[in-house]
Amino acid sequence: MKTIRLGYKIIQTLVKDRVYYPNQLIFETISIIARFGILLLLYHYVFRLKNGVINGTTFEVIAWSMFFYFAFLVFRLRDIFRTIMQDVQSGNIEVLFSKPISYLAYRMWWQVGTGLYQFLVIAVVGGLTLALVVGLPSTMSAGLFIPTLIVAILLGGLLLLLTYTVVGLLAFWIEDVNPVYWIVDRAVMILGGSFLPIALFPDFMYKIALWSPFGASQFVTHTVYETWATEWLFKIGIQVFWVFVMTIVVAILFSKAREKVSVNGG
Repeated sequence: MKTIRLGYKIIQTLVKDRVYYPNQLIFETISIIARFGILLLLYHYVFRLKNGVINGTTFEVIAWSMFFYFAFLVFRLRDIFRTIMQDVQSGNIEVLFSKPISYLAYRMWWQVGTGLYQFLVIAVVGGLTLALVVGLPSTMSAGLFIPTLIVAILLGGLLLLLTYTVVGLLAFWIEDVNPVYWIVDRAVMILGGSFLPIALFPDFMYKIALWSPFGASQFVTHTVYETWATEWLFKIGIQVFWVFVMTIVVAILFSKAREKVSVNGG
């Protein structure tokens, strides 16, 4: 309960800050329009050349799949690695370790609060705009779509936080973890279906996206495909598995990190 109350206060404070100072929202909106808009126009042209269907998938489905990826990207959960790295490099980590709160819980709640407002605004406004411009695929009218979409977002978000927390914790042993971040982030980007939607993946690449934590963190992009109706439980199970694994990895690394701080006089 203490952790939940802490998280609520952090999110409440940060969301109010973002409402009063919308600079981040403006930046993210421009970024989404520039990147997603260009991709949308490109794929619209390609689908026109292919008579509206590629690999049995329509343009509407592809558009929504990519939209979910870019809307989720706005949450900026991956930035937790940078915050942890800065805490370690500045020595602030020793002060935070001494506080009567869980450092990792504090940083995760902070990251959620940092991106929640712009995520919700862009998801709602962008979704309504896309529905008017492109339309809604039939898969989004299914009764299980909204509930499973929410579960995929929650589990995917938790998996992203854990994955990038692992990257951030490596800062206790590697001074600059940016190279590790670049590798992990590109894997999430490629296997998550950012620029090439998963429906267009070659078979071997789709299997990697399906079974790896990088692809599993972006299963929200799978929710608009027809296969989701029969595969949603299986894919959510994969997300749960990787959340469990990453939780263990984070716990081990964090335990070793605390020992390292203690040994070095922190």
